[in-house]
Amino acid sequence: MHKSRFPMLAMISMAMLMLAGCSRVAEDWRAAQAADTSEAYQDFMQQHAGSEHAVEAQARIKQLAENRDWQQAAALDTRDAYEQFVAQHADGKWAQEARVRIENFQLTDKPEPATPADVAAPPVVAATSASPVSEPRQVPAKPAPAAAKQAVTKPTVAKPAAATKSAAYYAQLGAFGNRASAESEWKRLVGRFPAQLKSLQPRYSAGKSQSQTVYRLQVGVSSEQRARDLCAQLKKQSQACVPVAG
Repeated sequence: MHKSRFPMLAMISMAMLMLAGCSRVAEDWRAAQAADTSEAYQDFMQQHAGSEHAVEAQARIKQLAENRDWQQAAALDTRDAYEQFVAQHADGKWAQEARVRIENFQLTDKPEPATPADVAAPPVVAATSASPVSEPRQVPAKPAPAAAKQAVTKPTVAKPAAATKSAAYYAQLGAFGNRASAESEWKRLVGRFPAQLKSLQPRYSAGKSQSQTVYRLQVGVSSEQRARDLCAQLKKQSQACVPVAG
């Protein structure tokens, strides 16, 4: 009888040890989650490398590193900082937001489009004693036809101009990862620059930037010069803006 008890006691002891081990792993995992630091998860992986939580711990370490790098990039808020972040975390949680902010910085780096006044004109040759400039020949005005004198002037009714489907020029104010963010930014900008923007209508132009979808916030204006003038006013107050053709 006594001999038959030993295998049973051994099995019970092994079961108790296994339960204790599982309890220790669960306890250590809860402690790592409570601390939620890279160091805590690394300590857990060192002690329980074969645990089912090891993969989850590794993923959390990676996420914490990305969050730390993103906070540093956002604090610096420079184009170089965001480009470095994308290089390190190309597929990370904040990669798309970093690419959008890079495009916003590109707005201020792009040269403004040339106006007709900027187009090179034929060189003007200065007059010298060797090449005198002849005075322009006066062209006599043609007399008005006699029929025009006898014609009775009738009032003319101006025809209404055809409605323009889309503006020829736009001022781009930013680029965002989704339309909701672009709409929110428009409300903020209208509140900040009511004199310049309140009378304008926003356009949310979807496009691709480094294979990612972005929404470009733009406002339509009547001419290229108007777009340039608007951007000049906004840039004086540190607001990104660049004229773009419709």
